[in-house]
This record gives sequence, structure tokens and C-alpha cells, in this order.
Amino acid sequence: MPQLQPLPGFIHDELGADRGLICGYQLAAGTRPLELAADTMVASLQRADVLTWLHFNLSDARARRWLLQAAFLPPVLREVLERHDENRALELGGQEVLLVISDFTYEDDSDPSEVATLWCLAAPHRLITARLHPLKSPDELRARLRDGGTAHSVAQSGIELLRQLLELRTARLKRLADEMTELLDRVEDEILAGNIKQQREQLGRTRRLCARLRRQFAPERTDMNKFLLRPMEQLALVDREHLQEYNDTLGFVLEEIAECYERAKLLQEELSSRVAENTGRNLYVLSILTAVLLPMTLVTGVFGMNVAGLPGVHDPAAFFKVMWLIVASGVVTLAVFFWQRLL
Repeated sequence: MPQLQPLPGFIHDELGADRGLICGYQLAAGTRPLELAADTMVASLQRADVLTWLHFNLSDARARRWLLQAAFLPPVLREVLERHDENRALELGGQEVLLVISDFTYEDDSDPSEVATLWCLAAPHRLITARLHPLKSPDELRARLRDGGTAHSVAQSGIELLRQLLELRTARLKRLADEMTELLDRVEDEILAGNIKQQREQLGRTRRLCARLRRQFAPERTDMNKFLLRPMEQLALVDREHLQEYNDTLGFVLEEIAECYERAKLLQEELSSRVAENTGRNLYVLSILTAVLLPMTLVTGVFGMNVAGLPGVHDPAAFFKVMWLIVASGVVTLAVFFWQRLL
């Protein structure tokens, strides 16, 4: 691997990166994570006995310019950052792994599946990450390191630290899957109990969420499978094992999300069946009432004709006789229906 040689003016330009440097940590075995400032991060990057993580905010133009001028940045990542390329990517250059992936944003109230792009460069002694929008996984990793978490005592390389970062994202994906499973359990109980008024909207929202999560993260697993099948002698076996472990975990979570999708689909079909059954029952009752009222309506229509010779016009008891005739016609109609049903 080539030695890290800073460009002229590299250290004097660190102030520009300081505005876009969200966090930086130096990790060494047996010590607590050391938070880095802009004037110490270059020296940390050039050390081979420590692991350095730098996380940048690309919405600051000075930070982006600093990264584009950094000698340690491989050409492929420099090109991606320069174009603001947000297309999914997974490439290997020497001992460095470049990932362009999606991560969860903080817009949970509006849409828990809202994601934005995270650019990652993992090497044996460094991990460089960058984003345009605030993301959850890097922030959770930063909180873990700030609290003196265990990542510094476990991570031996940038790829291993990257795996921990990706596992934080997968853990959030797993929590979403668990929440959807619990929601589907409640919806299923409500449907079986006959309470189907507000379940359609919940099932539709769950299916949309599952579909979006699968569309956003399933291709990453496919790319990782293809990546791990390549011959990569320059990548350490332990690093390949870390990536394979992460990929397996992501696969299990995606399968659970796919099961939630299929279960929501089946529950929607069950809900539609019960709605159709209720509709059919209501139409049946309406048809019976219409049939019972039809002869009664006929009687009232006949006696409502204002023509000469209408019987009962001068009979004081004609009203009661007509009412009895109306009731009798309804009773006879109901009797005919029950008789046919018994047959």
C-alpha cells in the first residue's frame, strides 16, 4: 500500500476541513477512543499503529475541497465525491474498500424509511465517511465511541469498524422489522375479532414500508454477495469474514421484512374477504327488506290512486282494512321466504 504523503499545504488547509469535520477518533488497542481535532487528524492518518475514523459533512464546500485535495484519497472516491455520485457502489482498490450506500435519516416522524447517501472508504488503518444529510448510524457510532464503547477494543481495521457501522444500520432495520411484526400481530387479532374498520390503512402503510426497505437495501446485499465472490488476495481473510458476517445479518433481516410484506398481503386479502362477506350480508338483508316492502308498496300505490270508483273512499273503517292488508302482505312475503329457506 502506498505511503501517505500529504500534498503541499495539506496541514495548513486543515481549518477548511474543521468546518465540515463532524467527528474524528483515533482508536488503539487497550486505550479509550481519542477524539481528534482538525490539527491532529492528518498526523493520526499517517500512523500505522492506530485506527483513524473521520466523518465529514459534504454540505460544507471547504470540507469537500479538503477531501478532494487529500493525497490518501483514492482516485475512485475522489471522482465519486467530485460528481456527488449517489448511485450505489461497492469497489475494491488494493486494500481499500469503497462503499456508497443508504442510511437512515432523522425524519422518522414523517417516514421511518427515509434514507440518504453515505460515502465510506475503509482501509487497514483508517475509515473515512461522509454525508450530505444527518444520518443515524454514524451518529450512533460516534456516541458509542464518545461514551468509551467497546469498538476501540474490538476493531482491528477500518473494514472491521465499517462492519460495526453497518451493523448499527442493520440493527435499526431489525427494529423496524420487529415493530412491523408486532403491528401485524395486533392487526391480525383485530381482523379475527371482526374489528376491520381501520385495519386497511395500517396494512397498506406496512406494505409500502416493507417495499421501500426491500428496494433500498436488498440490492446492497446482492452487490455484497457478488463482491465477496471475487478473487481478492489483497483483502485480508479476516476482513472478508467481517463483510460476510455483516452480509449474512443483513440477509436475515431482509428475509424478515419480506415475510412481513407477504403477511401484510395475506392479511389484506383476509380483510378484503371479510369486508366482502359483510357487504354481501348487508346486501342480503337489504334484498329481503326490499322484497318484503314490495307488495306493501304495491298496496299503498293502488289505494293512493286518485281515480273514481276507488273502494273504501266512503267507508270509515277503510283505513284500518288497508293497513291490515299491508301488514298481511308483508307477513305472507316473509312466510314465503322462510318456507323456501326451509326447503
